[in-house]
Amino acid sequence: MSIQSILSKFILCRKAKSQCDCIELKLEDLYIKMNRITDKGIPHEVTVVVPRAEIREKYDENQRLIEKEVILNSITIVHAPRHPLAGPPAPPPEIPAKLVKSK
Repeated sequence: MSIQSILSKFILCRKAKSQCDCIELKLEDLYIKMNRITDKGIPHEVTVVVPRAEIREKYDENQRLIEKEVILNSITIVHAPRHPLAGPPAPPPEIPAKLVKSK
């Protein structure tokens, strides 16, 4: 992403009084890009999760690439509104005392 495109998006968000999010993820041949402009009145949360990304390369004695293995697993990008808390958590349920058999 160029500096000019970043600045133009920043200026656009300022004028619109919006919230801007931009994600660019590059892993080998995988390219994911997400741009969102949302209302500031509803805060949003952006999460990027990359739990596993492995790139293995094998070279011969002449430093020529002979094998390449790319493992990408469960890559997730989430853009979600934050919701207000519903209130204090409910109290834990009461657990009845154990019944003891008498002889």
